[in-house]
Amino acid sequence: MKIRRGALVMGFFPNARGYAFAVFEGPLSPVDWGISEMSGSERTQARLRRLSKVLDRNAPDVLVLRGAPPNERLRQLCKAAAALAKSRGIVTFRVSREQVREAFAYVGSPTRYAIAEAIAKDIQTFAPLLPRPRKIWNGEDRRMGLFDAAALALALIHAQGGASTAADIS
Repeated sequence: MKIRRGALVMGFFPNARGYAFAVFEGPLSPVDWGISEMSGSERTQARLRRLSKVLDRNAPDVLVLRGAPPNERLRQLCKAAAALAKSRGIVTFRVSREQVREAFAYVGSPTRYAIAEAIAKDIQTFAPLLPRPRKIWNGEDRRMGLFDAAALALALIHAQGGASTAADIS
């Protein structure tokens, strides 16, 4: 299925801390983005309630989810997010890690950090949010989830024929 030009595409990236999202109107046009962290035993329901509010606020046409979440809890959350989107008439796509790497192949070795750097370079709004490179003794910066969500949305836009970099636009 082809998404229409100007459609709002929302990348949703759940992780162990909560989730991140990024909404795009085009490859270089972020509309909204955020990171939501939570703890406690009711995390899945709390994530879905917050996601529901984000979907109401942005009314995206497309929701992009991770292709294969690493554990059962995140897989169930992605299923529930897809069901929530479907109930609102939002088209859902899953994008695998390989599809994201293909979309960002122009960066050479498309590691998560290299992809985040490419996004920050192309979308100046995200540049101040780019975390420093991770040292092996440090935990992952919470802002990486935002770049993962953006990468999901941009990979779908790229796969649908949209430009993925500023160089592709000019």
